[in-house]
Amino acid sequence: MAIQLEDFAKQVLFGTTIEEKLRFPREEIVDTRRGDPIRTPRKLSRPSHLQLREDGVKASHPAEGRLVDEKERGRLLHFFGNHELLATELMALAILKFPDAPASFRRGLLETLKDEQVHTQMYMHRMKQCGVEFGELPLNDYFWKSVSSMEDPLDYVTRLSLTFEQANLDYSREYGKIFDQVGDASTAAILDKIYRDEIDHVGFGLKWFRRWKAEGKTDWEAFRERLVFPLSPARAKGNFFNKGGRSEAGLDDGFIEQLEVFSQSRGRTPHVYWFNPDAERFAAADSDASFDGELSMVQRDLGFLPAYLSRKDDVLIVGEPPSAEFLRKTQLAGFELPEVIAGGEKKGASAPALDRKIGSLRPWAWTPDSLAFFGSTMKSLTRPRARDEVWNAKIRDLFSKAWSADWASRLPLVEEEFDWVAPAEIYGRLCRSIEEIAFARSRFAELGYGEIACKAPFGTAANGMRCLREEDVIEGRIRAWLETALAEQGGLVVEPWLERVFDFSVQLELREGALKVLGFTRLLNNARGQFKGIVTDAFSSGLESELKRFLLRRVGGVPRVYSWFEECLSPVLEEQLNKVGYLGPLGIDAFVYRSAQGELRLKPVVEINPRYTMGRVALEVGQRNAATSVGYFQILNRQQLKKSKGVSFSEYCDSLERDYPLQFSTEKKARIKCGSFPLVDPHQAKRFLAVYHVRESFSELPL
Repeated sequence: MAIQLEDFAKQVLFGTTIEEKLRFPREEIVDTRRGDPIRTPRKLSRPSHLQLREDGVKASHPAEGRLVDEKERGRLLHFFGNHELLATELMALAILKFPDAPASFRRGLLETLKDEQVHTQMYMHRMKQCGVEFGELPLNDYFWKSVSSMEDPLDYVTRLSLTFEQANLDYSREYGKIFDQVGDASTAAILDKIYRDEIDHVGFGLKWFRRWKAEGKTDWEAFRERLVFPLSPARAKGNFFNKGGRSEAGLDDGFIEQLEVFSQSRGRTPHVYWFNPDAERFAAADSDASFDGELSMVQRDLGFLPAYLSRKDDVLIVGEPPSAEFLRKTQLAGFELPEVIAGGEKKGASAPALDRKIGSLRPWAWTPDSLAFFGSTMKSLTRPRARDEVWNAKIRDLFSKAWSADWASRLPLVEEEFDWVAPAEIYGRLCRSIEEIAFARSRFAELGYGEIACKAPFGTAANGMRCLREEDVIEGRIRAWLETALAEQGGLVVEPWLERVFDFSVQLELREGALKVLGFTRLLNNARGQFKGIVTDAFSSGLESELKRFLLRRVGGVPRVYSWFEECLSPVLEEQLNKVGYLGPLGIDAFVYRSAQGELRLKPVVEINPRYTMGRVALEVGQRNAATSVGYFQILNRQQLKKSKGVSFSEYCDSLERDYPLQFSTEKKARIKCGSFPLVDPHQAKRFLAVYHVRESFSELPL
């Protein structure tokens, strides 16, 4: 006698024994009597020992290294078995929720349900052989909660077939290889069988997804739109991306490429990054009034750089997301990608809405422009911060070179112990008129400093500084520049122009009241003090012996330059920053100079930048250097490149890839031994391009 499809589905969904849930009838199954749609049960019917934990308790996932132990293998199979049983129950639920679905779709559900029953039985049998009974460990309900709220058959194939079953194309293949490596051929064979079935299951879901999706949408666009947080395409892949299995299932190349590089948090509240390199301009104005018009070229071209500050599951907002091809190559270089979201393509725009809680907001700098950009997003923080906590008069002062100079001049120094550190007299003074500049110039001349630098308190080395030589007269163009700068910023920092011989930066981070020194990077500047690039993992390579001895002379077993920043400067700065309530990243620019007497001296503070810096980006990128390799972070200008190389950005990067392909170390987590590659998409960059070069010795770097 034939059995109705819906009666069988009820047996699976509402059965209270494992036998009911896994018994497939020998009789013919027909679909001639369809009832009304059911509602999703509030609680899943299961025997008591297989009840799902709703309190979030779950069994720990055995680490790969522990799978040599049979009991640990059984624990892992217990985890897999619960997923297969849940898939069986969800397919039964879909049959009962959607009685009006096409007959061929319902017949396909039946066939996949039968496969899932077999998978569950295989896992149960094998885990028992490993000494684990199904149900002896906590069973997590995430899979059920994520799919059971499906509202139509398209929801079903999107969530189950194209998300969780697609992810199993990775997991079943990955763990099949692991079990094979530990000599467990029986379990490896089970996973191979499941892998083959999953290809068919994904293909089944894909066929119906394409039939039901919105017209005019690509598979990828429709897939992204149908998934509602906390589900995202990130759930549709495992640890190792299996392109071949997806192609066999029928997914197109465009979908596969986009999924491979997609990232989104699977649970951790993300940190959200945004690049606002014009921060000093807004800090100077203390207003977001000029927050309009197009993005600056620096922001547009280099907006992806904060990706290298982020971690997997974080979010990066950019004006235009990079191509999938660029993201794939970045992944291949070993970088974990954040979720990249388009937004803020015009100044005046707000951050795109995020449908989740946020761990923290991390713009390049907290200044009025980022405060305006993230204004409506701040309420989504797990620990909301008031606007005046991140931007106020005291924090604004930190951006001023005048504040940096004044603070540095007050650092407590014991002359006998720190005679190698610059005296307070070399720090700048804030001058508010031409007369004050002239007076400061004469005072520095009396101290033996014949040349001075005039710096805008809020500005960069490229556009906010003017050097006055001994013979220069404050007239004509010089006077015009000084008067304009005074009018715009209310003052100029006047300091001695010193004979710099070595530039570097110190990267720090203040979190929860503690200031931590993260690392030191070597800066390359031109004769005018303008940025050229940053060397990583080669702080003193290629230096003259005198300079190397000066930097690396040991105090307590540590190079004294490192020790001075960590033991002397950092505690004093930490106290000051906590007083004003600053929180986040900092960079300190410093240099070694040669005094008029011919002696080397350290100027520990050129300026303090209360924000992320290019030095911080270089430090993070440098983590991918192999142990004995060195790196060079460089920002190229299109006109300079065209003049020197006669090529476009994309042509230049093609030549780098051809002439200096990435080569990796042989360690378990391979790092870059040598090679050159772009850090932003060269096909999108218009005026600026960031690139990174890794070589096995300092002399090989293209400095």
